[in-house]
Amino acid sequence: MGDARVFALAALLLASAQAPAAAADPVQAPVPGGSNYNFYYLDGCYREPYQVVNSFNKAPNIIAYQLAGMRASGQSRISVGVFYHRGADTGTIMDSTGGQLSEQNKQNLTGLLTAIKQAGFVEVSIVFHATTPNAPDEWEDWQQDLYQENWQLIRAVRAIVVASGVAYRIDLGSELTASTGQSMVLRYDEQLWKDYTTEFGSADTVGFSINSNDPGQVLNVGKVYGTTPPSMFDLHMYGSEYEQFVYDDTQLRRQGFTSQPVIIGESYYDDKTTADALVRAVKDTGRPIHYLTQWPKTRANNSQCDQVDVAPPSDFSAYSAAGF
Repeated sequence: MGDARVFALAALLLASAQAPAAAADPVQAPVPGGSNYNFYYLDGCYREPYQVVNSFNKAPNIIAYQLAGMRASGQSRISVGVFYHRGADTGTIMDSTGGQLSEQNKQNLTGLLTAIKQAGFVEVSIVFHATTPNAPDEWEDWQQDLYQENWQLIRAVRAIVVASGVAYRIDLGSELTASTGQSMVLRYDEQLWKDYTTEFGSADTVGFSINSNDPGQVLNVGKVYGTTPPSMFDLHMYGSEYEQFVYDDTQLRRQGFTSQPVIIGESYYDDKTTADALVRAVKDTGRPIHYLTQWPKTRANNSQCDQVDVAPPSDFSAYSAAGF
């Protein structure tokens, strides 16, 4: 961040903070949602060297202080992205060559999970973001070596998460539900779902999150999971949230998925318009939202930053007021 005084102040405040008591099992007693927490700082719009897993060792006190602040603001759940590819570490995207993170990044993930647990969050979602060349939506033909690398990475990261002792869920691929015409992605989803559930079952995963701005993704949910779907679906919504939720609910029902609650895994940051639309959609469809984790991007059209314009995502008041 370039200012040692900020780090010193954060460390001082962290030392005086009291971590909240552990909460009950969120599966049995749903509690409020929270945020996707991937970046602890923005230098203008530049975020690359401030990813919370890849850079945890550089700013553990800042990250722990921010987590305490998010928890104090009423957030109870947190989502953390694992951005990876076969290639050089970029500052955000970690090298996954051979299906493993570096030793430093393994330590970083362990440290971050410990900080999340100490801050009093009841659950963490681990969201896998495969990027070039590991992203199957970019494959023109099947890449068995890259598939195996992705699968082995998921297994390795899951082992670290389980060892941390924090309650968790896993998104096997952010917005990676196959859309219309995506034959490679559909094959990838079907194979990974089979491999994952054969080894670990389906209780700790939402499968692949669904981009509700792509109407073709929800149409393929039945093809991806067959007769063994996850217990919840994870929807990402930006704009026209009421219409998107009603459409997704309708398409899920047509495929026989009538009872599963959903998670809103991404939505605009601290946004009353989104909150009101989703409350109305739940009332009209009868499909419950288990919880919501906001993405650190504001709805405002004049935002200069692409994808992320808030760090850390500390305010959750608009969603809290609406019952999320």
